[in-house]
Amino acid sequence: MMPASVSIEVASAADVASLTPIAEECGLFVDFPAELLRSYARLLVARAGQEICGFLLAWRAADELHLTDLGVRGESRRHGIGRALVSELCREGRLGGARLVLLEVRDSNEPARALYRSLQFTEQGRRAHYYADTDEDAVVMQLELR
Repeated sequence: MMPASVSIEVASAADVASLTPIAEECGLFVDFPAELLRSYARLLVARAGQEICGFLLAWRAADELHLTDLGVRGESRRHGIGRALVSELCREGRLGGARLVLLEVRDSNEPARALYRSLQFTEQGRRAHYYADTDEDAVVMQLELR
């Protein structure tokens, strides 16, 4: 369960300096200023007080949401932050008429896969050699919103 002191909010340009180190810690490469300018991008942050402890980036295409990146600071993991971010994306997606949420996750990232399964995402297949840095396969997962 997420601590009561954590809120999920839409990111702003003022958050970029805090988001970049989180992405780097998680091995993610996100151009946050560019994402904030994309009309189809949704960038959410998890904030504990004034400190950002996690983020989620998703793109909307027609009636689908593609969760592209999810990152949580190491010391904030296993406290419901990732779950809260994904749950908020799904809530917003349902309200906005999205039909499903799609994502790719590293085959070796069992903690993330377990999180998504616990949120009722199902594995749909694989993308061979998807991750260029390790040549690892991606597991494609989806959640039907309606």
